[in-house]
Amino acid sequence: MSDVVSVSPTRLATYATCPRQYEYKHVQSVSSPDETKLYLHQGKAYHEMIERVCDATGRDDDPEVIYERAMDVFDATWTKHIDPEDYASNAHQEYQRRETLAGIKSFFDPEDGDGIEHAQHSVATEKRIQCEHDGIGLHGYTDNVLRDGDTLHLIDYKRNVRGVLGSWSADRLEEHLNEEAYEAQRVKNAFQTAAYTEGIKDSPLYEPGMSVRFSFYGLLHSTETQSTPSGYTVTASGRERETTEAYEEYYETIWDLIRAAHEGITTERFAPDPFDLIQAEACDDCDYQSMCADYIATEVQQ
Repeated sequence: MSDVVSVSPTRLATYATCPRQYEYKHVQSVSSPDETKLYLHQGKAYHEMIERVCDATGRDDDPEVIYERAMDVFDATWTKHIDPEDYASNAHQEYQRRETLAGIKSFFDPEDGDGIEHAQHSVATEKRIQCEHDGIGLHGYTDNVLRDGDTLHLIDYKRNVRGVLGSWSADRLEEHLNEEAYEAQRVKNAFQTAAYTEGIKDSPLYEPGMSVRFSFYGLLHSTETQSTPSGYTVTASGRERETTEAYEEYYETIWDLIRAAHEGITTERFAPDPFDLIQAEACDDCDYQSMCADYIATEVQQ
């Protein structure tokens, strides 16, 4: 690549959420004492489980074999990523273990689990992409790349897809760009879609004329806990949310948003603007609230 600065979609999204938050996290490297590790570690566990199963699976593998493969890797992978000291109690840890297992069982269900097709069609997992597009450097990792004929389908696994960008909500990206609304989560989804859709085209997996799709998949989108005479059971189901259509329809808007965040990062502009929207929508959940002069100043004035 050239001398263009390459930025990940996650960092772009942090900047779009709040430039000051980006400065604290990625420039000053301030650690947040309130940052929870539970969901992060759980996510790493089920990501690796899916990766290991997909990497070991061939196109013609029987669904029952794929399911058993998932069950075989569960315990060791869970233990690898989970630190019991992060939990307030053993009961909390056990609940999250059962929740994750329920998600993996549903995903790789040999009858109708979406994970069977994901494993059989997977051609790469944790695929690093790097590209320069419209003069902007982008890099990152896409969780899974599926191939079906002349189509590459990129998958990003998440806990759930509530609030994720959809074709029916993509018009809100324009409102965010015009500073009429605050849609940081959907902007992040758009950044990921753009980075991986364009990035895969610069990889050996892509052949001229191929079509590219991108989806988020919520492994634990729906969960339910039921009491039993001996304790409780947890069930879970996943859901896919494709963002290809939204990306194609709002291509110019998305790249304007990427350009604005990329330029802000590379020119080190970290003043939160528009602050009224950022304060209303992001400050209450920000890990850096207690050390942020912008936020504290508004509290003093009230």
